[in-house]
Amino acid sequence: MDAIEIRLPAGIPTRQGWRRDVALRPLSGRDEMFLAEEGASLPPAARASALLARCLDRLGPCTPVTLDAVRALTVGDRDALLLHLRRLTFGDRMSLDLTCPHPGCSERMDLDLRVSELLVPPYAQPADTHEATFGSPEAEYRVRFRLPTAADQEVAAPFAADDAAAGMTILRRCVLAVSEAESDAAIGELPASLAAELSARMAALDPQAELILNLTCPDCGGNFRSELDIADYLFAELADRGRELYREVHRLAFHYHWSEDAILGMSQSRRLLYLDALHDWLSGRRLDA
Repeated sequence: MDAIEIRLPAGIPTRQGWRRDVALRPLSGRDEMFLAEEGASLPPAARASALLARCLDRLGPCTPVTLDAVRALTVGDRDALLLHLRRLTFGDRMSLDLTCPHPGCSERMDLDLRVSELLVPPYAQPADTHEATFGSPEAEYRVRFRLPTAADQEVAAPFAADDAAAGMTILRRCVLAVSEAESDAAIGELPASLAAELSARMAALDPQAELILNLTCPDCGGNFRSELDIADYLFAELADRGRELYREVHRLAFHYHWSEDAILGMSQSRRLLYLDALHDWLSGRRLDA
């Protein structure tokens, strides 16, 4: 299957500057089977990294693409790749089933989105590290930090049930230095009181990492926000059709006598074209040549 060229929001630093160009191919049947079998036991962050390492033909100047290279991507770049992968596999249109969170409402809503609407433009000035001042005038701190990566999310996975603990685990990994702004005296670690400010600054610097939908309930008129986790969404779609993959392989192998390996090397769209042709033939209808 041919890979397509896409651009990342941030990219990867090289000696010649930042590289945003990557080559990404659609999911093959082998990738879908990996998710249904080995990948099913992995935490979502690790599963996303493993899947992208399989589907990336090139990452900037790097080829082949290693798992460590994917883990080093910012969360925004990782999520941009998952959005592109979802578009290549299922198309641009996405459907969400949401429930209004307002008390006494709980209205069910169907929301149609497009992947192209969720992708943000390339960042103006990507950087390895950032520095900012946080706190109050009475207690200001200067913090040097980097943006969270896919590897950071994997490390925080054991704390997934506790958002605060997971968030602090990631922040502590990303903070490179903390000092008192007035005296410039270094301190041991990030004060917990700065966590919210630092998280907000990171989100502003890597907007692709947080897909927030601002919505209005058509029934009660209440406004609310909902976060879209593209990794969870994509894996749920693939899980819904996991058993169908084996049926597709069976039908194609039975009628065409192709090997499992050959069939799994196809993309979903190509398999479906053959299955449609097979259905028409078995139904007594012939397709035009």
